[in-house]
Amino acid sequence: MSNPKGGAGGPWERPAELGREKRTDDFASMVRQTRKQRGLTQQQLAAQIKTEEERAITQSYLADIEAGHHPQPRPHLIEEFARALSINRYVLYLAARTVPPEVAEQLARLTAEEREAAWGAFMRAITAAEDEKKARGQPDKGKGRKGSGGEKD
Repeated sequence: MSNPKGGAGGPWERPAELGREKRTDDFASMVRQTRKQRGLTQQQLAAQIKTEEERAITQSYLADIEAGHHPQPRPHLIEEFARALSINRYVLYLAARTVPPEVAEQLARLTAEEREAAWGAFMRAITAAEDEKKARGQPDKGKGRKGSGGEKD
């Protein structure tokens, strides 16, 4: 079984031979793939995911999530899925294309210049990771990211 927490060589990196397949690094795909890897039915996983009111979500709501109908779930649900599926919470927040609440609070305390510097450091880390991957002979999954300079794609 592959590493459920993702990372280099993790289950959400698309092998070269699957180049025409749907994305596998989004929230819906991560939840669906990991649930299946764990041998859980939608009903079983739904019973483990609690709302803020401590009620389990329904199987049909989970089916909607896995179908991509809720691509940016509430932070509470991201945390619940991370716990229930043993997925690194930061990886799951990235997949949901959202920022963890504590990171948002930290960013709010920064000046515009400090946020720009933080973004630059993040982009340099991404570029370094891509360069390292290339040096190891792995395909580059980040085409189009370099040089974005924080601009919206």
